[in-house]
Amino acid sequence: MSATMEPREVQKPFWKRWLRMTWRLFVRSPIRFGILIALLGLFDSSAVNLAYGYIIPRIWTDRLGMLLLPLLFAIISAVARGADDSRQTWKVLQEFLHLRFWLKALAAGGVLVIFDLAVHALLIFSDPIAKATYTQRPGALLESFAVQTVLVSQFLGICHAPLSVFWPQLSFRETQNLSQSASTVNGRWQICKLVCGVLAVGIPLEMIPTYGMAEAAWLVFIGTLNYVAYRDIFERQAENLPALVEPVTGHEVMPLTE
Repeated sequence: MSATMEPREVQKPFWKRWLRMTWRLFVRSPIRFGILIALLGLFDSSAVNLAYGYIIPRIWTDRLGMLLLPLLFAIISAVARGADDSRQTWKVLQEFLHLRFWLKALAAGGVLVIFDLAVHALLIFSDPIAKATYTQRPGALLESFAVQTVLVSQFLGICHAPLSVFWPQLSFRETQNLSQSASTVNGRWQICKLVCGVLAVGIPLEMIPTYGMAEAAWLVFIGTLNYVAYRDIFERQAENLPALVEPVTGHEVMPLTE
């Protein structure tokens, strides 16, 4: 493992800077992130149609979120890289063609699911949460996913998804160790409060009938926040790259002659 991959302790307070940079990436590339939000909304509505007429325990939708969130955040990190530096778009997206990327991302979620199954198997008393059923309404599935982000960020670390896609040569254990080290160096509790704070901001949106789009936007935002945190901790870059400006064509600059 390269010594340059060691996580650094970023300047504090970092939460305002990370939120500001995440929001600026959203504003810079509304089409990229808008497509992601729309696809997540389509996924949610499709799940509602498939679940119609069935009684599904809420705990299984929570576990589906545990399984898929590391993969989803890795995809969002790749899109965020393209928003930050458009020259890197296709280079990063090429990683999705390799089976190792999918296996590593799903393995991370699988570990969380196995851990959750083990915890519930050891419970002596009945768990009231396990008796709750999945509400078949738009946004309910993504809302269930959103609740799992706290567990995912604490168990895997906030940099796990970006490390998976940007450093595919690392093993699952190396990726996990680096991500956990990044959280430890920069304050696991501070990062947890940041994720919980962003989650709390999205709670009032539940009262607005957005048909799952608010929940989708929240997930894309927190996934982009993972990328911003990774870039600050591992790439030593606390600010977004300047937007590329296409050169003006049609006018040649003639060299000066004496």
